[in-house]
Amino acid sequence: MTVFQYHQLNEAEQLDTLEHSGTLLAERDGRFCHVRLYQIEDFYIEVYQHMHFNVVVHINCFTDTDYLEPYLKAMDVDALVFAS
Repeated sequence: MTVFQYHQLNEAEQLDTLEHSGTLLAERDGRFCHVRLYQIEDFYIEVYQHMHFNVVVHINCFTDTDYLEPYLKAMDVDALVFAS
């Protein structure tokens, strides 16, 4: 599946595809939303879920790794760096 094909799916199909094919990479909290980062093949998907109403308010899919910056700051890579 390509990012374009994923983007063409409706929201229910996108979420179903994430459940079956996506790999959860990271999570973070925004001001009003909890954001989960997934990967499918060579693209990434952010799912924004409202903290109080527990509904998906936005799904963002992308291939540009610059958008991973908010997640990289929170990741502990010591285990990777010091593993020998």
